[in-house]
Amino acid sequence: MFYGQKELLIDDKGRLVLSSNYREEFNDLTVFAAFGYDNCIELFKTVDYQRKAEEIMSLSDFDLQARKVKRTFLSNTFKLQLDSHGRVLLPKILIDKTLKSKKVMVVGMYDHLEIWDYDTFVKNQADNDKSFAQDAQEVLGK
Repeated sequence: MFYGQKELLIDDKGRLVLSSNYREEFNDLTVFAAFGYDNCIELFKTVDYQRKAEEIMSLSDFDLQARKVKRTFLSNTFKLQLDSHGRVLLPKILIDKTLKSKKVMVVGMYDHLEIWDYDTFVKNQADNDKSFAQDAQEVLGK
């Protein structure tokens, strides 16, 4: 399970060194990187990626919006490998879509990791922290 947050840097080759607590979750060294819903990069273990892909692929091909979601999700997903140093080479297309600098925040989201542009995450999180109690009350029930 992934939780917490860690400030990291992407090197000049586009590699991210995952901290040991995150790295050990990827026990088969396979990582699926996908374009995230909130303009971040999502990293999944194989089993969790398969579950998410199955959910998305169960959407009807007769629905235009469903086809767009399928197309965007699958065309922006990449199967990657962690190297012996715990590095993952992030696809340039995902870096270009989501990151403004090499400084990132890696955020644990239980079944996956999110990789955020650092400044974007800090700004968004400040707003999210302010509305956390109200948002939780509305989502979880009063």
